[in-house]
Order: sequence, then C-alpha cells, then structure tokens
Amino acid sequence: MIFAQNQFSGTVKNQETGEAVFSASVYFPKLEKGSTTDIDGHFTIKNLPAGNYKLIVSSIGFTSYSKDVSIPASEIQLVLKPSAVEMEEVIVSTPFHQLQSENVMRVERESVSELNKKGAVTLADGISQIAGVENLSTGVGIGKPVIRGLSSNRVLTYTQGVRMENQQFGGEHGLGISSKGIGSVEVIKGPASLLYGSDAIGGVLYLNPEQYASAGETKAEFNGDYFSNTLGYQASAMAKTSGEKLKFIARGSLAEHSDYKTGDGQRVTNTRFNEKDLKTGIAYQNEKFKSDLRYNFNRSELGIPEEIGTQTTSKTLVLPYQQIDNHILSADNTVYFANSSLNAKFGYQFNNRKEFEDHHHHEEEDGEEHDHDEEDDHGHEGEHSEEGEDLHPALDMELETFNYNIKYNLPKLGKFETIAGIQGMWQDNRNTGEEILIPDAKTVDFGVFATTHLHLSLWDFQAGLRYDTRTID
Repeated sequence: MIFAQNQFSGTVKNQETGEAVFSASVYFPKLEKGSTTDIDGHFTIKNLPAGNYKLIVSSIGFTSYSKDVSIPASEIQLVLKPSAVEMEEVIVSTPFHQLQSENVMRVERESVSELNKKGAVTLADGISQIAGVENLSTGVGIGKPVIRGLSSNRVLTYTQGVRMENQQFGGEHGLGISSKGIGSVEVIKGPASLLYGSDAIGGVLYLNPEQYASAGETKAEFNGDYFSNTLGYQASAMAKTSGEKLKFIARGSLAEHSDYKTGDGQRVTNTRFNEKDLKTGIAYQNEKFKSDLRYNFNRSELGIPEEIGTQTTSKTLVLPYQQIDNHILSADNTVYFANSSLNAKFGYQFNNRKEFEDHHHHEEEDGEEHDHDEEDDHGHEGEHSEEGEDLHPALDMELETFNYNIKYNLPKLGKFETIAGIQGMWQDNRNTGEEILIPDAKTVDFGVFATTHLHLSLWDFQAGLRYDTRTID
C-alpha cells in the first residue's frame, strides 16, 4: 500500500504470540509526531515530511524498539518483545532525541505527575526526589536543585526549549516556575558544556512542557491538591484541542500556603507563599514545517524567613517578602528538507524581582529612636500586608533576556548522525531600587558547536567541539 501526502501506517504485534499490541506508542522523536495503536494493533500518522527518521515503538510490558524509517513508505509491521523491565522513554534534552540506552550520557527522566503523587509542594521539592538531586531551600516556597554539590548558575534550567534566566544566583532565589503545565523533567548530571555552554558545569535541568492533545481530540481538566502541613492548596484548570495541523493548549494555576510546620510542632515564621501561573501554546505543523509558540507568566510572592516568631496559620504576606514576575515567550521552528532539517529556537524573557523590607524594623536594629510598642508593630506589619502593592521596594531588579539556538541536522552518513549550530544570548540587567545586588550590565554570549554520534550494535560514541565568547558591558 502506498500512502498519499506522506501518511505512515502499520501494525504492532507481540513477537512471541503474534497477537496485536493495544495502546502501543509509535513515535518519531525528531518530528514530535506519533500515534497509539487501536485494539487491532493498527496505527496511522499523517502529514509527515519526506526523509529518513528514527521511529520509536514502546508499550508497557515490552522492550522499547527503535528503527530507521524512510518516508514515504509502505505499510509496516512492527513487533515488540515482552519484557518485565520498565519501558524506555525518548530523551529530549540530548541532541539526537534517542532512547536512554542509545545515549552516551546518563539522563534521569521523571514525569511531573509522578513527582506530585509523592507529595511535592513545589517543582524544586519534586525534583529533589530524583536520585542524585538535592534541594537547596529557604522555607518551602524557595528552592533550587543541587547536582553533585553544584547549584544556582552552575546548573542550567531549560524550559520551553530555551535557557531560563531569572537571577538564580542568590540563596533566596528559586526556580520561579510552577510544576503545573510541565509534562516531565530530565536531569543531566555532570558537565554538559558541549550542548549547553560553559555555564552547565554542574548539569542541566530540562523541563518539557505539557504535550498538546492528539489530532482530532479536545480535552479539559481541573485538579486540586491540599497540603496538611502548610494548610495550603493548589488548583489548576486546563483545556486543549488539536486538529491535523493546528493545536492549542492553555492552563491556569493558583497556589497559597501558610508557614510550614517543623517536626516539633513549631511553624517557621514567614515561610508562607502564593503563586499564580499561566501557560499557553499554539502549534502548527505540515509536511515541511513545524512551529510551536508558547508563553508562560508566573507571579510568586514569597515570605523571607528571618527568625521563629509569631505562630499563625495566616496566608497573608508580611514583611519582608519578595514578589517575582516572570514572562517567558518561546518559538520553536523546524524546517524539513529531504534528509536533513533546520531547527531554530528563540526565546524572550522578562524577569522583575522586588523585595519589600520592614524599614521600621531595620531602623530599630541600627539604634535609632522609635517609640512604637509591640501592638503598634503588629499593626504596622498588617498595614504592609494589606498595602504591599503600594510599598516602594528596597530591591527592584529587571532582567531582560533574548536567546537563540539554531541547529542544522546534517544528512545521516552511514551510522553517523551530526549536528552543527550556534547559540547565543543578549541580556540587560537594570536596578531601580535602593539596594543593588549586582550592577547594571549588558551581557552578550555567542557559541558555535558541532557534535556527531556513532551508533553501533553494542557501543555508542559521541564527540564534538565548541567555542564560546562572552562580553559584559
């Protein structure tokens, strides 16, 4: 059977019994297109570009299988071997989008839904449950991953396919992204400079966004979580719909938590936090071109703990606290040629970090004379809580970042797959508050790299070269 408009179909069967395998995943990683088999083991994938691509077939209870396929093609019959070993998943954070067994570096992959089932309050808390990853935290709301003893700017975070820049150098600066709307997490432990630049000396945290609905499907979802320790909640609503070429997704989330309680029953004062998050995306794909446009807005208001004080379950913010707004706009575009492809990712981010302090409290510490009793102090504190939006922040930092990552996947030469590309970033840091953590500066990064992968029956080899420059003004 010959397929018009590059449609690819076939069946998946059990290698030992010859029976059809139901609900098996048939997926082209580089095209990010796939399907699942029906009750008869049959599948169909439409609107595929011509060329040679790796096909991944997987199902629970079977060994994952990969095969090179030329499009267009006749109907194909695939077989899976039963296995008690958990099926492998495709790794997105590595350049060739392959199964873990075909990668030269170890990548830990976990679905966010599984991490949430283990009681994770925040994304950073959930990631710390991955083997070899710790959480450097200040309270519950502020946290960042630690890999092999390194954290902050030594562990890069990628979301929506672009490098995340939101002032993670400080101890009170967390990830700044909600777990809602994140599909899975991939952690590269150890140096990954060849792929991501010299800053990735500790590793890379790669956040894969929630996937669109399958072609012809429309889905809606609402879920909520309650946490007894912080007496907090998370609520999230999602809707997504997909046609053969056009796809859309949107998710809004809200979270509020009071001070968390320690093992001895005391609450750690001012560890309360709240978060608002919006993620949306629209994608288009035909036989020659694919584009995915995504936007994420996150506002986090986080108390800054100083000492154990008033014991309360209030969720109202008190001084000192920080308010962080983060906007991320990304575009992931791919053009397909006969046996190669060009991928261009562009990202724009705007991060605004404000810290509000109790100036009255600091003046008392400096020995200045004030005649406020404890009752006035509590009234003063409540006033800040209610009118915090009108306060002048002591720290007000604006970080604007534009980054790009352009890669050309060369035609496959025998068993060699090769990628060459450029990466870069333009960044502007501005201070408008009284306090300055880092001075105003403009940073320009540029890197050029090439990497090749050799896949043999028992061995895999990868080699590459990279050159980077950075200028700071």
